[in-house]
Amino acid sequence: MGILDRIERGLDRGVTSMFSPGRGQLKPLDLAQGLKRECDDQIQVLDRTRTLAPNVYTIYLHSQDFDRFDSWQDTLIDELQRVLMEHAEKQRYMFVGGVTVGLRSDDDVRPGRFETESLTERGSVAPATGAAQSEAGGSPIVEIDGQQYLLTGPVTVIGRGGDADIILEDTGVSRHHLELRTDTAGGAGDAGALVATDLGSTNGTFVDGERIHTPVTVQDRSLIKIGRTRLTVLIPAAGPVSW
Repeated sequence: MGILDRIERGLDRGVTSMFSPGRGQLKPLDLAQGLKRECDDQIQVLDRTRTLAPNVYTIYLHSQDFDRFDSWQDTLIDELQRVLMEHAEKQRYMFVGGVTVGLRSDDDVRPGRFETESLTERGSVAPATGAAQSEAGGSPIVEIDGQQYLLTGPVTVIGRGGDADIILEDTGVSRHHLELRTDTAGGAGDAGALVATDLGSTNGTFVDGERIHTPVTVQDRSLIKIGRTRLTVLIPAAGPVSW
């Protein structure tokens, strides 16, 4: 259960008090509800079974409200992103890239109010909602600490750097540590297989307990270890899609 869930259910008075310091002021739950409305308003119905939702959101706040949220902005953003992904899962929306939320200061917005903006940006990784998995067919999934990532592009870079497709907060992981690639040519195995390559990392990459020095084809349920982080690869029976 997230922080916003605890506020909504009134189970944590300390958290409620900290996040809602006065009557009439903008509250995190207001932002969460606004993002869900923005998501619902901007969906694109592709057909009877596929509905695409925006994955990049911006919230514009008056500087007074922005400053109130600034000291714990990272926590708030994490919670808002979680709310959006859970909402999409319930509504069976699909994303084509990672879900991000940003806060911006804008004094054209009245104090106590906010405005939202959203757009769709395709990325190499998307949250693995049920709808997204159905759309992507046999695309591989990487599971990390209970979070599943659908590999929607031909190449996925995992590391600690801000430009990685999947960013890990693990000091034992290099900035660009591991590459997962759909092998359309069959160079490291069967065409369409998922191939893991260590990108010259400091601490190495281990696939099913063995340190790899050359590209290796990973199997369904293969366990990859980089730094202190463990990744499980899930490959649907249909096999990865070709790009």
